[in-house]
Amino acid sequence: MFFGTNTFTFAQDSLLSTTAMQEDFQFVQEQLFNVHANPFSQLSKANYTAYLDSLKAGLTQPLSAACFRQKLNLALIPLGDEHAAISIPGSKAKKSTPNWADSVATNIAYRQVADVGYIFARSFATRGSQDLPVYERCIDSIFAVIRRDGVTRLAIDVSSNEGGASAVGDMIIKHIYPRPYKNYSMNWKRSDAYLAKLTSWGFRDETYQKALPGEILHFSSGKVLPDKVPSPFKGKVVVIIGPATFSSAMMFATLVQDNRMAPLAGEPPVHAHPTHFGEMYSTVLPRTRLDLRFGVKEWVRPNGRGKENKLVPDIPCKLPENGDISTLIRQLNW
Repeated sequence: MFFGTNTFTFAQDSLLSTTAMQEDFQFVQEQLFNVHANPFSQLSKANYTAYLDSLKAGLTQPLSAACFRQKLNLALIPLGDEHAAISIPGSKAKKSTPNWADSVATNIAYRQVADVGYIFARSFATRGSQDLPVYERCIDSIFAVIRRDGVTRLAIDVSSNEGGASAVGDMIIKHIYPRPYKNYSMNWKRSDAYLAKLTSWGFRDETYQKALPGEILHFSSGKVLPDKVPSPFKGKVVVIIGPATFSSAMMFATLVQDNRMAPLAGEPPVHAHPTHFGEMYSTVLPRTRLDLRFGVKEWVRPNGRGKENKLVPDIPCKLPENGDISTLIRQLNW
């Protein structure tokens, strides 16, 4: 790895020194313990420290950036934070999924399947707040078409939706559930590191700023009163989830289930959890220059913590491997 004044590159055959790795490992531990929303949700502080010490003890010889990254990602597992990750800056590794934010106008599509309306919400991804009005116009127009079609049953498919802006899910909810509903509650960890981030972004929050480092700010769930729409959908609704449902799509489905807006059908998400960590904090490791990210807010589902942090469909059914959603819709008993 070669360092310049303001730039750096990773060479495939370069190795990181044990000193650099040990120091950055300690830096990661301090970041997790001091900045993460709830680092001890799965392990006590003593047990997590012992786990990290065992990993750090194995850093006895120089490693490539890729191998060190793997070691650090092991350190993140006890967080239970599905968004937490260590990455190599500028990595050209091929993404497993397309960048749906580049196709915002087609992320929400509608068609009629027999006598059922079908909304395919493949993503809630955005390139920023400027995309939200595009989503709003698209969703409003879809429900105008649904009224024109006169369908009395509506399936909303987020089974392959990996998330994006939670506001997009709220836009759908106001068309299917015009009544007040219970929202997520949230715990927010106060830290100097994240306060510096907020300040650099020009964002001020006096409550957060006045809190002591390490203090947890709790925000109760409260009630959400959706914006009024001219003619909300009054028929039956089902929301389809699947193994890939993630992030804000998971929040949307959880709000639907916990508030009994509609039944969920399909398969449980694999990597996402109803209660989870969000609002990403990121920093660069000082010696190896790897990127670290994790959540500074803990979102607790409207129904509160249960014995199992899992979203279970009300109507369990296997999603079609060939993508033939028509067959699935016909089989649903709703």
